[in-house]
Amino acid sequence: MKEIVFMKEIIINIMMIFIGLGSSIGDAEVIFDSVEKMLTSLKIEVVKKSSILKNPPFGNIAKNEFANAVWQIESSKSPYQLLEVLQKIEIAHGRIRKKKWDDRTLDLDILMFGNTVLDKEKLTIPHPGIPERLFVLQPWMEIVNEEFAIPGMGQVKKLLKRIESDTLTP
Repeated sequence: MKEIVFMKEIIINIMMIFIGLGSSIGDAEVIFDSVEKMLTSLKIEVVKKSSILKNPPFGNIAKNEFANAVWQIESSKSPYQLLEVLQKIEIAHGRIRKKKWDDRTLDLDILMFGNTVLDKEKLTIPHPGIPERLFVLQPWMEIVNEEFAIPGMGQVKKLLKRIESDTLTP
């Protein structure tokens, strides 16, 4: 939790919450705009947004190019409440869970929820796929400072450098 101090009094606590957005069916920009409106209507504020990056399909199942972004949000909801909200938003946008990594209208993931570390069947925070996902790390790096670190994983900048060097071929 980051504390903002004014005149030596704590004014407000801000939980650093980040979500990942993905879409491979439909107009991602329109879908993501709709997501923002839905979040706002539920008193979840979008604080920062990365650009929308185009990426090849992940997981050898999806056929379409994906559009991905990372947003920082503020919410008074618990991680499980936020998960429920995000899943309802996915369903409202036509998300059908058939196969893992299949094409979808919308995928919303909680990437990080402050310093929370959870490893439960229903929810793992930070998201365990972060270190292997260029399509998460690249947009995330756009909206955080160079020293920003994910609990238990390290700095986004270093994770990004590691994955970029792994994908380079001689």
